[in-house]
Amino acid sequence: MKFIYVISMSLRSHLIQYSYNSQRLKNMSSNKKNQLLFLIVASWGILCYCLPSEYSIVSLELDKFPSEERVVELFQQWKQEHKKSYTHQEEATLRLENFKRNLRYIVEKNAMQNQNSPEGHRLGLNRFADMSNEEFKNKYISKVKQPLNKRLTSSVKDYSCENTPYSLDWRKKGVVTSVKDQGNCGSCWAFSSTGAIEGINAIVTGDLISLSEQELVDCDKTNDGCEGGYMDYAFEWVMNNGGIDTETDYPYTGVDSSCNITKEENKVVSIDGYNDVAKSDSALLCATVKQPISAGIHGSSLDFQLYIGGIYDGDCSSNPDDIDHAILIVGYGSEGDEDYWIVKNSWGTGWGMDGYIYIKRNTDLKYGVCAINYMASYPTKESTTAPSPQSPPFPPSQPPPPPPTPPPPSECGDLSYCPGDETCCCLFELFDSCLVYGCCEYENAVCCTGTQYCCPSDYPICDVEYGLCLQNAGDLMGVAAKKRKMGKHKFPWTKFEQKTRDTHHSLQLRKNSFAAMR
Repeated sequence: MKFIYVISMSLRSHLIQYSYNSQRLKNMSSNKKNQLLFLIVASWGILCYCLPSEYSIVSLELDKFPSEERVVELFQQWKQEHKKSYTHQEEATLRLENFKRNLRYIVEKNAMQNQNSPEGHRLGLNRFADMSNEEFKNKYISKVKQPLNKRLTSSVKDYSCENTPYSLDWRKKGVVTSVKDQGNCGSCWAFSSTGAIEGINAIVTGDLISLSEQELVDCDKTNDGCEGGYMDYAFEWVMNNGGIDTETDYPYTGVDSSCNITKEENKVVSIDGYNDVAKSDSALLCATVKQPISAGIHGSSLDFQLYIGGIYDGDCSSNPDDIDHAILIVGYGSEGDEDYWIVKNSWGTGWGMDGYIYIKRNTDLKYGVCAINYMASYPTKESTTAPSPQSPPFPPSQPPPPPPTPPPPSECGDLSYCPGDETCCCLFELFDSCLVYGCCEYENAVCCTGTQYCCPSDYPICDVEYGLCLQNAGDLMGVAAKKRKMGKHKFPWTKFEQKTRDTHHSLQLRKNSFAAMR
């Protein structure tokens, strides 16, 4: 209804303009005027049919590999979704090849999964879809494995428990912080450690406090920062230090840096000790009933890299010698005949199910899928008091600055306008006059004539066949073109009211011209 109303108001406005302002219409016979009116009314149906809807969700058919043109189109849409850009043409070409190779793997693996286990996990074009598996391992997987002799002497807790709940999700109990992103730093061990400490602290004190992974990366010298580490060593460091600072006070940078001694003294959350879990499904289940659990897994397989959902039982290794990643177990559940662990990762929300993965449990594997049973541990805490010495109170924060004044709207004729940071583009033209305007979400955009697309000013060439905007004739990749959306409508009397307000305002200024000199 809004769309038809905008068209009718625009047509009415132009009819009034032609009737009163155009010399040509004054000289027209009534028969010709009726013909003109018929053409305008008939154009309504054409316009309603031709104008596309705004952005549509891309649905990927996984039963066969798409055409080359479709692959390029998917790559452009993926780049736009994940805000990816590449500095050089060589890198863009390499990323496209990685994307294509991963897409073919996704299609093949999902097809096999549909045949063997329709309820199993699925792969898709997540945030790592333009990376080779080798690059992914180098950037996101730890290079230091846990010391096997450490677990031979540490305290191992072999729970036996009864009447465990059918399912458990610690997220719903308010003891799990939001998903974080370790970036290009092998600091998964730090995120797993802080996640476990955050959990037990929230259970004991009732306060969910996000803790500083960067403090562990910088200050815990028993581990190796961005080169990897071991969660038990991190627990020991927090115990020996008397506590750990908050993420807000000691924020994450994702690089190895010198320890900030001042912030190291801010011991906001402490723990009393830690325990390792016996290497079995039942022991891990009993431990998870008590609190979130740190665990090591093998997480560098390609199907783990491209995971987007379902219960994972894929190509990862269950050999403890292959453990190369650390995660946080925050619960468990079942779906049909499949049992699973709820696992929080540290690769941001663009991976998995908003940063989480379900890993199959209760299997015949000695150490579980991805060896998840082998290296599980958790911190302990009994006291609810803050660690001593007491940290000095933080100074009060300054009030946030007022939001910037939005730019004035862009006028599109007499009856339409766009937000100030967008560009007016004509959607429908009749007799050299635009009847309906659209808005392009680029400032000073290039409107692709005769189409619904528009391009940014620094990519001025419209390749409408592939929906791309190119910098020059030699540009093969470009950026994805955007579709214009309907312009905003204003009533015909708005302009008169604004003129009246402006006149009244200028009179007030002249009347009070010396008011500021008191």
